Parts: sequence; structure tokens; C-alpha cells
Amino acid sequence: MLFAFKIKNLKMKTQFLKKLNPIEILTLAYIVLTGIYIIIFSQKIDDISSLLAARVVLAALIVLFPYSKRFAGSFVRYAFPVVLTIYWYPETYYLNECLFGNLDHVFAGIEEGIFGCQPALEFSKALPYRWFSELMSFGYFSYFLIVAFVAIYLYFQDKKNGEKAIFVIVGSFFLYYIMFIILPVVGPQFYFPDNQVPDGYVFRPLLVAIQSMGEKPTGAFPSSHVGVSLILMIVMWKYCRRYFVYFVPVVVILIFSTVYIKAHYVIDVIAGAISAPIVYLCADFMMKKISEKNA
Repeated sequence: MLFAFKIKNLKMKTQFLKKLNPIEILTLAYIVLTGIYIIIFSQKIDDISSLLAARVVLAALIVLFPYSKRFAGSFVRYAFPVVLTIYWYPETYYLNECLFGNLDHVFAGIEEGIFGCQPALEFSKALPYRWFSELMSFGYFSYFLIVAFVAIYLYFQDKKNGEKAIFVIVGSFFLYYIMFIILPVVGPQFYFPDNQVPDGYVFRPLLVAIQSMGEKPTGAFPSSHVGVSLILMIVMWKYCRRYFVYFVPVVVILIFSTVYIKAHYVIDVIAGAISAPIVYLCADFMMKKISEKNA
């Protein structure tokens, strides 16, 4: 009797998982993993009730989507986890000093030892022009546009490859967020009092407005802006190569912009570039494993 119940229970779990796509399964895994982390380090984290309650609500929405006639077959199920990455990023701020204290003094010291200065502080001083600040701000802002383009274009152009691309995007974000939680580095804009960036025209004020709403002192090492952008370039090379060349100069500007606007140390940028292919391969591996188990 007990054995039959276990078999029936296992079948129900299997049928439930089959209703979820790999991206939803991955997102639920991140919710559970970070939820366990919050519970373990509850003494060091403020307002854990809100953090856990948010997980329950978001997990419930993800689970209910496949049962909704309106959303079951829609793009919303794939877009929702991507949009959620905007929420998960600042949340790392509340979780990132459970294992170590702030490490900026270490990274700033390494930067000083390598370059004999702080490039993030000197870059904008060397090029204080308004047009250049606007160019750098556009580069940094383009990150969000590239993510949206790759996810939306590939999904509607070729749903199968679009699903793979979105999984890699979401999986890459999660892997970087886990690194941010483990390594609390806030970056030059928060660590140094001399953090002014020259004014721009349109994109600089827009970027400042976005940062004021969602930016937190977290997520400097490695640079996910650089890492995810290069991963998106890999995805474009693989699935929509005809657009690859158009994004190359944008990504180059983006990489320089991370230092110019003082979001990152140069070593963050280097680490982001080195980690990109590794993170891509890890995300691709997770996609294959989840798809195989859910087939």
C-alpha cells in the first residue's frame, strides 16, 4: 500500500514537472536554493520574512502559469523569469555578507598594485566630455536592450532556439548572482567618495534614474554586464549570426562604460570576460540536463 502511494506520488511529481518548461524549473531551483540560504543565515539577514514571502508568491505564479488558459502557451512564461532577474539582482545586496565582509579594500588594492592608480576614477577625469559620457552611458544602458532583443527576437523567430537562448540568459544571471552573494564587492561607485561621472544628454540621466530605482551596493565582481554581454554575443553567433556584427561595437563600448561610470574595477571586467565562456557552458549544460530529465 505504501509502495503504491509512493509510486503514485512520484508520477504526480513527474507530471507536474512536465508542465513546466526548463526555464521555469531553473527559476524554481534558484528560488529554493536561495531560500535555503536565507533560512541558514537568518541571523545575519534583515527582514527574512519579506524575502521568503516574495519567493512563495513568485514560485506560485510560475507554477500556476502552465494551468492558465491565457498564459499556458504564451511568451509570458519565458519573459517572466527574464524580468525577474531585475528583482533578483538588488536582492543579492541583502544576502552577500553572510560568508565574508565587504571585500572592496582587497580588490581596490589589487587594482592599485597592477595599475598604480584607480582606473575607474581616472578614466572619467581623462575624458570629462559630455558627449563621451553620453556615449558611455548609452553603452551601459544598451545591456538591457541586448538582453531584450536576443530573448524576444529568437523566441519569435525560432521558438526552440529561443527557449535555449532564454534559458542560457536566465541561467547565466543566476550563476553570476550566486557569485555576488558569495563575494561582496560593491565597486568604485559605492566604495570611493570621489564617484562623480560627467553629465550627458539623454542616456546619462536615464541611466541615473534607473540606478536610483534598482541599483544596490552589490554585484561588482565579476562584472555580469561584461560576462552576460559576451554570453549574448555567443548566443547571437550561434543562433542569429547575421546580427552579430552590428552588436560588436555596442558591446565594446559597453565594456569600457563599466569602468567609466565607475560600476566596476578593471579586474571585474577581466573576470567577467574570462568567466563568460565558463558560465555559458555551465548554463548550456544545465539546459541539457533539465531537458533530458523532463523529456
